Amino acid sequence: MPQFLLARPDSWYVQRRVVQELLGHLRPESAISHPHLDGDMDNESPHRPEPFVFEDANDMFHFHFPSFPSADEISDLSSHPVLELIPQNSPGSLNDKVKHVLVIRKPLTFQEENMYTPQFSPSAFFRAIDEFRSGTEGTGQGASQDSWRIGDAFMYGEVVSSTQTMFDKNPSFLRALPAPVVSLATIQLAGRGRGGNSWLSPDGCMQLSLKIRVGLKGSSSGKTNWFSLLGISGSYCWVAGTAIRPSNLVFIQYLYALAVVDACHALDPSSQWAHKVRLKWPNDIYGLFPCDKPGSKMEPRKVGGILVNTSFGGGVADVVIGCGLNILNEPPVASLAQLASSGSSASSLSVECAAAAVLVSFERIWNSFLQQEEEGFQPFMDQYLRSWLHSDQLVTLATRTPHKIARIIGITPDYGLLRTVPLSGGEFIDLQPDGNSFDMMKGLISTKKQ
Repeated sequence: MPQFLLARPDSWYVQRRVVQELLGHLRPESAISHPHLDGDMDNESPHRPEPFVFEDANDMFHFHFPSFPSADEISDLSSHPVLELIPQNSPGSLNDKVKHVLVIRKPLTFQEENMYTPQFSPSAFFRAIDEFRSGTEGTGQGASQDSWRIGDAFMYGEVVSSTQTMFDKNPSFLRALPAPVVSLATIQLAGRGRGGNSWLSPDGCMQLSLKIRVGLKGSSSGKTNWFSLLGISGSYCWVAGTAIRPSNLVFIQYLYALAVVDACHALDPSSQWAHKVRLKWPNDIYGLFPCDKPGSKMEPRKVGGILVNTSFGGGVADVVIGCGLNILNEPPVASLAQLASSGSSASSLSVECAAAAVLVSFERIWNSFLQQEEEGFQPFMDQYLRSWLHSDQLVTLATRTPHKIARIIGITPDYGLLRTVPLSGGEFIDLQPDGNSFDMMKGLISTKKQ
């Protein structure tokens, strides 16, 4: 199904800027000025911009500039009304590679949301963004026509293949797309998890991908060490403005996990259930649920996960952060609503509010990280360890021959490795987040099977 390219109503210019950047990539001669585009995308202009196609490795993005038909103009009442916004002669209705993107002139009205986005309310999402931002200070990136904040640029589709794949597997589109931008779907047909796993998307799940861009620090003398450590080849250069060491990119998954925990506390102002949300290394979100087993009071069950993909070029990293979080799911799927079922905040939970809370929290944490980037993860270590499930946990390291029993003691602040100490004594054993699998129930860490 098609996706809407939207923007926060008070920052509607962001939608136009996204289109301009994409057109500038396709037609470099018009990168500075786009004749008729600005005027044609104005609410009062009688002209509509011409549709265009952005073809990439995995998908072909068809951008349309529709007008909404009246109710009596909708020809097929048996299909989803949003399909009426795609021109009848548009190719690709049966081609999975074709992704239709609808660029509308103004924010959806309440009636239009009920018709075209009945499973998700963009206006409720943007209101929640404003509400959660009102409680933060110093997190903005400026209000110029060339910058905007996380959550201001927003793509929504009721049914998509994968929000992560749409960004991550289309390198030209990813590079041309300005940042930050969010893609959210109600249903994913091919959702992705870490290490090639699938992510199921039952009703009530928040599924989004956020694209950010950050410059990379470096010099010709330091390039080989940093990039060989991360398994990256190629050249890169200094980027003016905000930049981080390449080795610090690993912390993005931990920072986003902290943002999920922080968002849960924002969604639970009376502190009735958010303290039950915990982190499993390296990228899973768990909840502590009542357990029926004798001698056990609480049982950890997975409610979400995080997937980070990074693309490098021209001295910058384009980072795509995918997150699936069960918000309103019914049993047997564990969800935040079930954690909050006995609390007064349960009735206020929604996918719209949860997505807004996570994005606003991540923006605050990410900007704080950038300001203290030289310190690595150290400023966030205590908060992370308070939120995770593993303090002093004993594990069997199947990554060693013979297997070793070790105690988990934390995360290394420089490279984000899981630090363990063998019970038999000796030096620390540090484990990379990528390439290792952690079976928490069995207390077993092993090499991840590809």
